[in-house]
Amino acid sequence: MNPIRRDERGLSNSVQVTVLFPLAFIVFLAVVQWALVSWANASALAAAQDGAAVAAAFDGSEASGHETAALAADNGSMASFSVDVERGPQHTTVTVRGVAHTLLPDLLGTVEKSVTRPTERLLP
Repeated sequence: MNPIRRDERGLSNSVQVTVLFPLAFIVFLAVVQWALVSWANASALAAAQDGAAVAAAFDGSEASGHETAALAADNGSMASFSVDVERGPQHTTVTVRGVAHTLLPDLLGTVEKSVTRPTERLLP
């Protein structure tokens, strides 16, 4: 009678889980972190666009552009943010800077978006 021989190559299931689970968890955290930073980037860009449109309007002002951009940026995508508005005779620039929420410390957390539009004015 021949004894049944088992194929004992490879790792056992428990060893595979022990090795692969941390790798899968790190990949999951990296994907979530990327999504948080992407959301913060999109929010900062949208806030800068909205603020620039309001500030560059014929009856617009730096204060109205700042208020509009701050309201748009305050959607929970950034832990903290600041808005800078420069309204000149030719161009209006709005810059939104912020820090995205992070799961992994100090990893791509800073966000800065700037939008420049021509300032509306009456020509003689």
